[in-house]
Amino acid sequence: MTNALYSRRMDYIKFNMSRQSQDQRPCGLARVTGFPMVQGAIDRTHVALRVTPHNEVVFRNHKRFHSLNVQLVGDHRQTTLAVNAHYPGSCHDAFILQESSAPQLLQPPHEGRGWLSGDKGFGLATWPMTPLCNPTTPAEQRYNHSHATTRTRTEQTIGVLKQRFRCLERSEGAFQYSPERVSMFTVVCCMLHNLDITGGQPLPPGMPAAPQEDSEEEDEKLQPWRRQPDTVAAARDAHQRLIAQRFQ
Repeated sequence: MTNALYSRRMDYIKFNMSRQSQDQRPCGLARVTGFPMVQGAIDRTHVALRVTPHNEVVFRNHKRFHSLNVQLVGDHRQTTLAVNAHYPGSCHDAFILQESSAPQLLQPPHEGRGWLSGDKGFGLATWPMTPLCNPTTPAEQRYNHSHATTRTRTEQTIGVLKQRFRCLERSEGAFQYSPERVSMFTVVCCMLHNLDITGGQPLPPGMPAAPQEDSEEEDEKLQPWRRQPDTVAAARDAHQRLIAQRFQ
């Protein structure tokens, strides 16, 4: 059953880049959060699993348990637009994002209009909008507040996903399967979640809320890709242009 469902994942987990979708998604998020031109909000969650001694280190995450570091992109309806469940818990958020398909869709030569919204763990670039470390002006503070509200949508998506499928929640225990199988389970859960959203399926009554994970925002000195002068300068310019145009 898992194999059969997994083979249909591309039919139900889609980051549609048609002109109509690129116009509708930002409008939906902007109505909720006030942040403009966001094609999706990105976040991550750790799915616990059992590992063997020979790969124990690579799967140990920053919270000291073994997991897959799963990245999801969601929209204003809490639909999962993209999921990357291939990397072990020790992999950094920015690295996983760079290896995913989302950057390719939002950078030339593609016609992506807008950006993703994510926390500081995803690094500085022109296409993921991240919060300012030290906002000093009212406009910068408004930017950070709107940005945080946008990211909350994907945090809520992850919470709903784990409510529907408690196997993804660490409090229910770790998966006793291989990482490859756990990756498939995670993707299938996201697929079924989208089907529930499309069909208007409510959560079962009395189901407890899944606890939210704290944000993983690491020190910049631990992230060498952030120290590339051209990338950092272009990203800061993009942030400042957006703040001047929309948050003054």
